[in-house]
Amino acid sequence: MAEIFGNGGEQVQVGGEYECSECGVRRHFTAGETFPPDHHAQKPWTLYVKDDEENA
Repeated sequence: MAEIFGNGGEQVQVGGEYECSECGVRRHFTAGETFPPDHHAQKPWTLYVKDDEENA
């Protein structure tokens, strides 16, 4: 699977557990949600565990 990134203020395309590329904090985001625009602006969130589509 290709790496999936998201920047602050953008809509989450793939739900799952993401990690901040600046500080390493991990948070869950659901598809359709918006990445927080005020968390290390200009540093992307990286998906590390995709939601199980059957249970999402």
